[in-house]
Amino acid sequence: MAIKAITFDLWDTVLRDESDEPKRQAKGLKTKNEERRQILWEALNKQASTDKSMVDTEFQAQEKFYRERWLRERITPNVADRLTVLLDGLGRELPGQVFDRLVSVYQDMEVEIPPDIFAGAADGLRALAEDYPLGVVSDTIYTPGSGMRTILEGYGVRNCFSSFAFSDEVGRAKPDERIFAHVAEELGVEFHEMVHIGDRELNDVQGAQALGMKAILFTEHRDESRENGTQADAIAKNYDALLSVINALAGA
Repeated sequence: MAIKAITFDLWDTVLRDESDEPKRQAKGLKTKNEERRQILWEALNKQASTDKSMVDTEFQAQEKFYRERWLRERITPNVADRLTVLLDGLGRELPGQVFDRLVSVYQDMEVEIPPDIFAGAADGLRALAEDYPLGVVSDTIYTPGSGMRTILEGYGVRNCFSSFAFSDEVGRAKPDERIFAHVAEELGVEFHEMVHIGDRELNDVQGAQALGMKAILFTEHRDESRENGTQADAIAKNYDALLSVINALAGA
């Protein structure tokens, strides 16, 4: 095939999810979820006495709200939407400035203490960017696309990418066609000229293949192929293998 562009998922493909938690622990900080619950409870309790267990329960409810919309509707609600759902469940409101501060703190946790980039990823991305235009096609959870760009900048790889499609900015999550189409249009290529790399069988492999793209399953941190196999055109267990796999696909 003629490869004219390559797209990357970020979480567990370029950045190792939850690898920031040991860094937080080393600093004596709570886990991200514990911190999110704590600062929300403190904000509410400052306004009026609040049962912490009720906050914890509604926090779980908004996590379920996010997951259901992500999996069923292929939409990733942003932090403001998630906090609104949580407050509605509690029957509470917060002053605008307090609400906005919570949104900012939630969104910036992984920017201030970033997850690790995979070994070899920075050099691998720079090498690939010399031969192909690269794009990001990634769903967002708490950290929005703007924060993800900052994390990539911190590792010196933001400039490797010529296009970004984050679910909070495009309005749709993988495997919806529109999030892949955003990058294809910006890079000026057709789906059949693209290779997508990610760690999720449904979203990254089957989602890309359904549009005519080739797909590589990245398995260094999590390997979905172990239980049910994979339809991927190739598997890469690390970045050394990834470069070889792409060269093989290009040669074929």
